[in-house]
Amino acid sequence: MQYKLNLGKEASIVSLFLIYITCLFSCKNTVETTPVPTNTSETVITAIKAQFANDLELCIQNVASLQKAISIDSIEYYFKKSRLTFKRLEPILSFYNSANYYGLNKANLPKIDEGDNAEKVIEASGFQALEEAITATKIDTTIVHSYANDIYRKLRLEQKHNSILKHTDYKFLWLTRQALVRVMSLGISGFDSPVLLHSIPENREVFVSLETYFKLYASHFKNQKLYQDWIHALQAAQNAFDEAEDFDSFDRYTFIKDHLHPMLSLWNQTVTDWQVEFPLQQKLNYGIDSFFAEETFNANAFKPSYSPKITPEIAQLGKDLFFDASLSESGTMSCATCHQPEKAFTDGLRFSVDNQGNMVQRNSPTLLYASLQQAQFYDARVTNLENQILDVINNEKEFHANTEMIIGKLMNNLAYTERFKKLYKQGIDHKSVRNAIATYIRTLTPFNSKFDRNISRKETSLTAEEVLGFNLFMGKAKCATCHFAPIFNGTVPPYFAESELEVLGVPNTKIWENATIDDDLGRYHYAKVALKKYAFKTPTVRNSSQTAPYMHNGVYDTLEEVLKFYNLGGGAGIGIKLENQTLPADSLHLSNQEIQAIISFMYTLEDQLEKSL
Repeated sequence: MQYKLNLGKEASIVSLFLIYITCLFSCKNTVETTPVPTNTSETVITAIKAQFANDLELCIQNVASLQKAISIDSIEYYFKKSRLTFKRLEPILSFYNSANYYGLNKANLPKIDEGDNAEKVIEASGFQALEEAITATKIDTTIVHSYANDIYRKLRLEQKHNSILKHTDYKFLWLTRQALVRVMSLGISGFDSPVLLHSIPENREVFVSLETYFKLYASHFKNQKLYQDWIHALQAAQNAFDEAEDFDSFDRYTFIKDHLHPMLSLWNQTVTDWQVEFPLQQKLNYGIDSFFAEETFNANAFKPSYSPKITPEIAQLGKDLFFDASLSESGTMSCATCHQPEKAFTDGLRFSVDNQGNMVQRNSPTLLYASLQQAQFYDARVTNLENQILDVINNEKEFHANTEMIIGKLMNNLAYTERFKKLYKQGIDHKSVRNAIATYIRTLTPFNSKFDRNISRKETSLTAEEVLGFNLFMGKAKCATCHFAPIFNGTVPPYFAESELEVLGVPNTKIWENATIDDDLGRYHYAKVALKKYAFKTPTVRNSSQTAPYMHNGVYDTLEEVLKFYNLGGGAGIGIKLENQTLPADSLHLSNQEIQAIISFMYTLEDQLEKSL
């Protein structure tokens, strides 16, 4: 149903009341009508709280019915109803109480405190764990009800504490954009409905919810056409979900390009219309109209607090240091030895070579987009690029140096001394040296691939096969449930504050039956807990067409082999039995044509580096 409201700039309270009543009747499953106060600003805040309370109560009622359900059909029915109403809550709940939201909607994997020597495992809970339970070969109603009881308690806790405090215009705009990011990256990928694949109707409810809240803000718009454009866009998104036949056939590429990206433009116009000022910077820049552009990410938000703002001069200094072999003890190894620009900042070897010409345990990952993650190295042993650089400097197989040695060399170079003095108030010291190199690496986020240009509406050159490949990557193949868009690595949206590690079961040699696990224990070397054995950070697949061989041990030479490994169910599909494998062990049932389409899409992620460096 299309709503065409034409309120004047000075909307009356009567008009606002009519809008709110219309909204209540247009939204499915509204529990009760809520009163609308008379003060305009307080009206909006109170109405938002009331609408959230209504949706929360309805979700609680559905979960309560699930607690009592016995038959398989009734359990699945009330589970789906609970999820639909939970998605109505998502924009507000995830923003104002992210901890409780996470507890309700986290991945169905056990967690562990790496510092806990007793290896106390926190078992999975929430809707995703419940979904796994109700889709088991034989449903155990005791387990189902146990998960439902936990969800019920968490929802009641939210109801008791009422997390919406000090609501403001900028917070509403923040949570709106956060909702768009979550739908783009997690929602339509099936991340939070991995078995039932109920994501299409569920994510429709996110836009129903946003429409409801925007209608409460109708009188806030000076430009009423902008308000109407929002309602039209939100309803058009719902229609796109309605038109999808099923999870696999949903056209994610068109949805992002033709629905989500235009909403970013509306969002920017709303910031101006409402004259909103934001109190702090976020990981995503303000003013963006695409999730896949060079301007999308705020690189300064990913650096340590002590790091100065990124400037071209500091980046150029860091680039010169990056290629300077004199910084190593032997004078023969630079950062570029293992991270060569012409090979997408890898070295093309299965195992990188140390300063004595011997192979090390792992290969070199790309440095492209390395700054847009919260952990470095395959085992995630350091948290930022500065510490990653320090590790390389001190490593006896790499630079085999120390910062004091490097500082001494640089101080004997007048040109370097003058440049450091100009750019850092402390001149050359251990922080400034590492920061300069890290700053250069932070500029290696071009986002100028063929795919980026197309989905950002700068050109129309993608083939039907490449579009299909993206839709498979984001849907049926489930690649994007670990390689999250838009960076396509393990940095978890919408906060981009955590880099995920996965246990895949990577073999030591390229065989497809009765394989043996590679003996590199990955994160376990530092975490020392069983669940972290063979866990490795999820890298970006951007520029993967140039970064062979693949996996931490370079066991696969082609993308076809990588897709075959995943299609079989990872290690479990080639004879490796790991209790802690995080990759689902089921076959993806991808045809050869589908695999080739995914590879064709991955080739479109190849950046035009000569224009970026």
